[in-house]
Amino acid sequence: MPKPKQEVVSALRFRFLRKYKFSLLTAIFVIFTFFVIYNQYYANKIVPGVYFAGKSMMGMDQQQTQIFVGNSIDNFENTPLVINVGEKSLSMTTSDLGISFDKEKTVAELMAYGRHGKPFEMFTQRVILPFKSANVAPAYSVDYYLFSKTLDLKLSAIQKPAVDATIDVSGSTPIIVNETPGKAVDESLVVRNLKADIANLSYFPIDTEVIDIQPLVTREQAKKALEKVKDLNDRNISLVFGYDKWTLTGNNLLSILQFQPVGYEGENFVSINLGDPVNIRTFRSKSVIPPELDLSLNQKKVDEFVGDIALAVNKPTVNATLKFENGKISQFQPAQDGQVLDVAKTKQLMLSKVSIDNVEDVKNIKIDLPVRVTKAEIANPEVNTLGIKELIGRGVSYYAGSIPNRIFNIGLGASLVSGTLVPPGEVFSFDKLVGPVSAAQGFKQAYVISSGRTVLDDGGGICQVSTTVFRAALNAGFPILERTAHAYRVGYYEQHGFGAGLDATIWSPSVDLKFKNDTDHHILVQAVMDPANTKLEVDIYGTSDGRRVEVSDPVVTSQTAPPPPLYQDDPTLPKGTVKQVDFAAWGAKSVFTQKVYKGGQIVIDKAFYSNFKPWQAVFLVGTS
Repeated sequence: MPKPKQEVVSALRFRFLRKYKFSLLTAIFVIFTFFVIYNQYYANKIVPGVYFAGKSMMGMDQQQTQIFVGNSIDNFENTPLVINVGEKSLSMTTSDLGISFDKEKTVAELMAYGRHGKPFEMFTQRVILPFKSANVAPAYSVDYYLFSKTLDLKLSAIQKPAVDATIDVSGSTPIIVNETPGKAVDESLVVRNLKADIANLSYFPIDTEVIDIQPLVTREQAKKALEKVKDLNDRNISLVFGYDKWTLTGNNLLSILQFQPVGYEGENFVSINLGDPVNIRTFRSKSVIPPELDLSLNQKKVDEFVGDIALAVNKPTVNATLKFENGKISQFQPAQDGQVLDVAKTKQLMLSKVSIDNVEDVKNIKIDLPVRVTKAEIANPEVNTLGIKELIGRGVSYYAGSIPNRIFNIGLGASLVSGTLVPPGEVFSFDKLVGPVSAAQGFKQAYVISSGRTVLDDGGGICQVSTTVFRAALNAGFPILERTAHAYRVGYYEQHGFGAGLDATIWSPSVDLKFKNDTDHHILVQAVMDPANTKLEVDIYGTSDGRRVEVSDPVVTSQTAPPPPLYQDDPTLPKGTVKQVDFAAWGAKSVFTQKVYKGGQIVIDKAFYSNFKPWQAVFLVGTS
């Protein structure tokens, strides 16, 4: 009877295993024996298939490896690296380029090759290595500053940077400066070949080429920027906070501009790996559409401009204090809200107004300065009793360029006004507080206008104080009972963008400045000198009754040219000395209005007129 099929298969399998069992065990034994012998032989030697500097390192022990690595690196360091640029050959050493080799680390890497990982991975590596070579590069580091400096120095005679088209604003009319092409060496090719030479410690010269580089911005791309610059040349940009204003206009505005391609913030770089990233210049392809020229702000000049504003704006939070002495407030510290200018946002607002995309069709552009305010506490009970709770009006003026005696008189006048308490319904009289303006009061001589002439007289500069008080009373919304404009335009009162006509002269006892406290509480007039910013500030404190004040900008008309200069003899000056004490001013008519609203009704609607004579420049000629 024949055997079942399953029994036949089992019998065949048994015979196969019996026949080949001995051969399989033998093979495993042979491989294991080979691995043990191989491992013992190469325990302190470099395994097969490892190459360094183009030479097989198989079988070398540590001492042999140190000698070979040391000699190979020394030869490479002592052999100049040659870069061929067209017909020119440039020679340098690895030391020049800041390349330093680590011989000990290189030897350690060679000795350890193929000895890392799990046992099976090590076995696989050692079986494969003899049939598949591995090149071990030397360990090295690069001083990238020295590398770039040396490369730039060597290539400087060959390279010429491309110059973008830009706008020249130094003259009376902005113009386009045309672009110029340049030449450069493909440094990225140099770096790649140098890296390969280092990996093999080879001495092959590096061949590269000079590339014609095109500017990013052409004349055509600069036209839009030119139109924007011309447009800005006719505009005023005012940065405003409270009663203070800083103006950018004309050359002052153009001087803070700079130009760069749209979307670029500096040189265009590509990163090439030389052991670590290193920045190497790359160049725009001719196929790329050139960007337009964009307007931006010169960071250094803007930092200076905004920094000056921040010095004037930034103030700490101060609580109120008050002290009476002989019927007058001798010590007063008003409650002062803390305020800090947001410098970053201010720069962004400025940039938005000069960017090419800004299309505002207005001559006067206003930027409200971003200021963070911290409210002060009104903790003094006497302050609350009188109703001197808050700032209700402020006036400022500037006196840059004043002579020392004039500055002294401004300070003295400000001290006589400061601390004045005006009861409800009473009138503030400047002459009553300050006059007579004389040497007996302590005033020094400075130049004033008297009978159409510039002369030295006591109290020159006192009108800086009356003008500033006038501005504070206007902004507080008080009725102005008496005010007289100057006979001619005074440059001090138009500093920082103030319009002609916002002034008030006094001449004791006939010409006075008066305003009325028409509130239900006392008001306090406080004057503060700020020598660092050549600024006078007059603050009026009281209790707000909700009135809303609108003071318009002066409208200036009928301007007439100044007459020829006037030269006057002055016995106080040495003979031959000519000193200018007054500057030419155009004649003009000016008008502005003060409107005050209470409860939705207008309670004051007054126009202030000024009729300024044309004024000649005045020079004093020494006769002594």
